[in-house]
Parts: sequence; C-alpha cells; structure tokens
Amino acid sequence: MPIVTQDTALRTAGQPTTTDPASRVRRIVGSAGENGGTGLRELELALARFDAPADLRVRGGLGSGRRTLAAALRTRRGWRPTIDDLDVLAAPARPAGAPPDVEIVCLRTAPCRHEEAWMRRPRAHPLLVVATGVDRAEPPRWARGLPAVDARRAADGSLDVIVSFVDRALHGLTAVRTARLEAELERLTVHPEVGDLAEAALCALAGRGHA
Repeated sequence: MPIVTQDTALRTAGQPTTTDPASRVRRIVGSAGENGGTGLRELELALARFDAPADLRVRGGLGSGRRTLAAALRTRRGWRPTIDDLDVLAAPARPAGAPPDVEIVCLRTAPCRHEEAWMRRPRAHPLLVVATGVDRAEPPRWARGLPAVDARRAADGSLDVIVSFVDRALHGLTAVRTARLEAELERLTVHPEVGDLAEAALCALAGRGHA
C-alpha cells in the first residue's frame, strides 16, 4: 500500500483575512512586557515560532538522495532546506520533535515498518514522500503512487512536482502557523502566571478578521 503523498493536515485553519493575524497578539504581549508583566517567556516563544523563517526539511536515509535534492531545490528556487536523517527520526520510541513547516521524505528503497508508521503519523503541516533513483517507467511495487524524482539535474522535469508542492505549502504557511499559535495559546490559558494574558491573546487571535 503506497504511503500518503499529499498534505496530511490534522486540522485545517481558514485563510486569515489579515496579512498579519498575530498582530493583535503581539501588541498584547508587548504591552504586558512594557508594564512589567512576568512569566512572558512562553508567550514570547510562541510568537517567535510564528515569526521564524520557513522551516523546510528534506529527510531520508543514507544514500536516499536527500542532499542531492536539497541542493537542487537551492539551485532551482534559492530554498535552503535542513537535511535530516530518517533513520534517526523514525527510530522506535523516539519522541516527536518540533514539527517543521514543510516536509519532504526521500525513499530509495521500500521503507521499514517503523519508517512507514512514522510517515503515517498525522501532521498539521504538508508532507510529500518521493521515490528517488527508481525507474520512472517501471517503478518497483513499493514506489507505485509516489512521485519519482531525479535531482541530479536541478532543471529535471521530475522536480516540478516538488517545486509546486513547496510553493503551495509556503502559500498556506500563515494558516498553518496561526493554527499552531492558537493551540499554544490554548495550552497556556491554564498557566499560573500568564493564563489570563494567554486567554486575552487567544480572543484577539480569534478576532483577527477585525484587526
């Protein structure tokens, strides 16, 4: 059974109606800091994650072509993805790390059972799984249904599907990050020091269309 190759959104946030949906949250937190509010670090970290540069990850095992693909994307569009080792990430019992904004997984051989289980985990960000180094005309059984890419030449047409995928993901990045910020504010509403402030920020975020 082919593993999922399209966006695997755990929840879908509506496209914000303002260019900066966190602007009101930022003002609330900034004002609290100016007035000597304490315990704001958690809220400031949540906003920092919202404002951080896009986090694009290319992941794969040894010999999967992950570095070649990352270099091709850098040449083609100037993107500078982080390269991760799939064998480490998908190790049994490894705790989940901070989610990236966009995720591409390279497979050169059939994934192990624990790797496939890891790739099937629900995600709130776009995931694309591609087969590298396989015969596009007659792919092996495990690769059927996966985009077959050859990243040795940045201009290769097989990379078009990845470029389009990343373009769409970056276009929807604000919506994904807004949903994450909302979830983080909900978690902080029970914080002993900033619970009330987090609740006010959550209300401000929910009313972002009126900012």
